[in-house]
Amino acid sequence: MYWNLGGVMVGDYYVLGLKERKQWMEEFNNLNNIKPDLHYKPEYLQLFVGEGEARLFIYKEGKEIIFYPFLLRKVNSIPGLTDKLSMNLYDITSPYGYGGPLVTTTAGDSVVKNFYRCFAEYCSSSNIITEFIRFHPVLGNHNLVKNYVAVERVSSVVCVDLTVSSEEIWSGYKRNNRKNIKKAYREGLKVCIEEAPVGFENFLDIYYHTLSRNQAKSFYYFNTEFFERLHRKLKGNFLYAHTLFNGQIISTELLLYNEIFIHSFLGGTLEQYYEYRPNNILKHEVIKWAKNKGIKYFLLGGGYQEDDGIFHYKRSFAVNGVLDFYVGKKVHNHAVVNQLEEFMSSKAPRENINYFPSYRRF
Repeated sequence: MYWNLGGVMVGDYYVLGLKERKQWMEEFNNLNNIKPDLHYKPEYLQLFVGEGEARLFIYKEGKEIIFYPFLLRKVNSIPGLTDKLSMNLYDITSPYGYGGPLVTTTAGDSVVKNFYRCFAEYCSSSNIITEFIRFHPVLGNHNLVKNYVAVERVSSVVCVDLTVSSEEIWSGYKRNNRKNIKKAYREGLKVCIEEAPVGFENFLDIYYHTLSRNQAKSFYYFNTEFFERLHRKLKGNFLYAHTLFNGQIISTELLLYNEIFIHSFLGGTLEQYYEYRPNNILKHEVIKWAKNKGIKYFLLGGGYQEDDGIFHYKRSFAVNGVLDFYVGKKVHNHAVVNQLEEFMSSKAPRENINYFPSYRRF
């Protein structure tokens, strides 16, 4: 569909769904100069079908392309609003992980400006009232749209640069981490890395146990159907790493990867084995595996809160590998959002006052 500005044809755009997977992947494969991550593939968004419908917004202007996948969520399905709305309303969000628009490297700010004007018109015509973006910390794509979306730094994440030598990676670990890894080897711990769901039941038991111990929110309790879908849709893009002590899995992690990025996705450790440092050796072996694969970046994520113990543990694998994590927030229809806030004001909030969009915090 062509988009015009003041009667002048500026660019064209189209919106794809999962039924147009082939075209989605053709556009994805044209973004090699931007180093796209796994999060931009339709199969990744399909993991979260319970949260919303996968969409890809493509904007083209000359040779420039802007590639923006997101989940489209129906506002009417929110408890408390189902019987109060006379029309279908929607909001959009990046899926769990990282996302946001990707822009070809030669595109200037005028292209981005035209894209966001076009995208705002699309949101208006589609009854999309808010937009929430989790930007990619390595790609730094928050810089592309900071003039058009409210960009906010929310935390720090840790990234191991795998493009340097193995010796440099090792020297980038904190001294205590190196000692703990050596201790784990001395204790006889072994790490097995499986590119299939081998040991999945052990993984799930330990993962749920870890969530319970940390009093995690219900969102993180992904059910077995979620993992079965992941095993089908992301075959060749996931692996399980397990640390074994006397043949028993005591620490475990599910990781997602492509040829450029690998991510710590979900995992846990049995607390009675902490003293053996099973997760230290696990991450070290994953780093060796990923470097041998030619993968460039290992994103470990951050902590539950800024600067907490989990963050400092992850930083022990890359002292100089701390990156800022940004989110983007945009209200496309203030009048409707204000009305929804009034509808929900009598309910007890489940999230803090800064939660976005505001009408989903109840």
